Amino acid sequence: MRILSLIALILLLTACGNQPIRPDKQQYPGLLQAQNWYQQSQYSNAALAYEQLYQNYRRPEFALLAADSWLQEKNYDNAKQQLSLIQSSSQPLFHLLHTQLSLLEADYSLALWHIKQVPNTITGRYRPRYLSLQADLDFYQQDYLHAALLLIELSQLKPHIDYSNQIINNLLLTTEQQLNKALFQLDVTELQQGWLEAAYLANTQDNTAIRQWRQRWPNHPAQAFFLQNNYYQNIAVLLPLSGKYKNISKSIQHGMMAALYKNGASQQQLTFFDTGAQGQNFSYAWYGAIESGADFIVGPLLKSSIKQLQLINSSTVPVMLLNTIEDVEGENNSDYFQFALSPEDEVRNVAERLIAENKKRIMLLGPESESGRKLARKFENDLLSRGGQVVSYEFYPASANDYSLEIKKALGINESVIRARRLQSILSHKLKTAAQIRPDIDAIFILAKPKQARLIKPQLKFYQAEDVPVYSTSQILSPITDAALNKDLNGIKFCQSAFVIDPSSMQELLNFNTDTIKDNTKYFAFGYDAIAINSRLEWMQKVLKQKVQGLSGLLSVDAQGKLHRDLAWAQFNKGTPTLLPSLSSNPGQEQ
Repeated sequence: MRILSLIALILLLTACGNQPIRPDKQQYPGLLQAQNWYQQSQYSNAALAYEQLYQNYRRPEFALLAADSWLQEKNYDNAKQQLSLIQSSSQPLFHLLHTQLSLLEADYSLALWHIKQVPNTITGRYRPRYLSLQADLDFYQQDYLHAALLLIELSQLKPHIDYSNQIINNLLLTTEQQLNKALFQLDVTELQQGWLEAAYLANTQDNTAIRQWRQRWPNHPAQAFFLQNNYYQNIAVLLPLSGKYKNISKSIQHGMMAALYKNGASQQQLTFFDTGAQGQNFSYAWYGAIESGADFIVGPLLKSSIKQLQLINSSTVPVMLLNTIEDVEGENNSDYFQFALSPEDEVRNVAERLIAENKKRIMLLGPESESGRKLARKFENDLLSRGGQVVSYEFYPASANDYSLEIKKALGINESVIRARRLQSILSHKLKTAAQIRPDIDAIFILAKPKQARLIKPQLKFYQAEDVPVYSTSQILSPITDAALNKDLNGIKFCQSAFVIDPSSMQELLNFNTDTIKDNTKYFAFGYDAIAINSRLEWMQKVLKQKVQGLSGLLSVDAQGKLHRDLAWAQFNKGTPTLLPSLSSNPGQEQ
């Protein structure tokens, strides 16, 4: 009998060794105090206490809890140091912490690996953290619908935190087809159904249906969808409808009308006013717009007209310029929304793409001009802020037909020849040498129009840089694609709206056949977005991280009212631009 009792006692003690740490003051003095500090949000004290517990008892759980406390304190270096004490663990918290730190460092591949080690059915105290991190990764992978559904669940678990803006952002990026399909899923909850219906109606902008939804769901959090939007009835548009810009204005007009009637008859009204080829009619157009009773004004397009508007500065009607205001130090330009096909946005897109593809040491070639140098400085700053650097650069005369001198300098070929000659002067026997490009170039970024790029790319090949990848902006793309003429551009990657590269790629977002668009697709998309997005501008400015998919790019608004575009990517293949898959569709791998 004694033997049986002894065996039972041994089994009980063994089982206790596998249980979670308990606040047993006698076994782990200081544990209860560490837990209390954590619960009281005194994370620094908690972290130090857990570190001391780890030093005393060498239990990995204490290092893990110390790392968690430091992470809550936003002391990421200490958090990583504590995590490094644990070689591996099956604990969900271990992988959740690694996921969070990897996201902070933009290491999405590692973050995805760690989050997959956590069961998606996880319950208890770590469920909210899992939902939040998985939603972030879903957003990165462009699975916006799943991200929204996770955030809706998270909003139920943490009702004291408002997740409405994050949910709205993801649902706005979800296609109508996906929303419609999700609404008919059998497992959709009542809360999710309200959100999905609201998102679907926000896309259609059917005021009658929206009013009915709001009556049916008076207390639903998705009411935020409609409280944030301003539905303008009378929109005045100021464009140079005559003169040399009339064709561009015509394309913008057609895009605007397509957006206005996207879902059939519209209660909005567009009235167009001609500012003149050089802005000479701006005053007449402006006061005509005011007298027409406009409650929102789009334009003007020309900078000469914008300067006149700044002098008038007499209206309380919200205005979205179709260009940017020249930045003047000390001047506040936040009185207007500013929407432009900005080359500054494009060089930022290039810098982001290069870093995402692990191309950190860049050679830059740009035109010798004030605008060329300005964009080069912007690119270098964007690259530096993301951990890259411009290792060499040269500016070429845009009017020349031969850029060999600038290319050789940028590639370091001249230095290579000089080194070879110096070495030859030292040695008695003759050397067989060949000029070499500098070895620290990961990629080449060229700011160039099509004609210039067709000269630069073959010369890069001639000087043995054919294996160095080349990137550019949308400026490299001609309005009319000529495969035979563009064969010298093969291999170059560049950023541009997916709609411009392949209008059919965005067909599911539209109710008209993209094949019928014969105008300049770049300005058609520009005009379309100017009307499609105007009701959301103020909300997007308040919630700075929110982005809306437009035809001209993924759109966001900064605190100064400037709209920014995240663009798709394409590559010349057999002289024809072809859309590249999103990097996020295969994290951690080059496209």
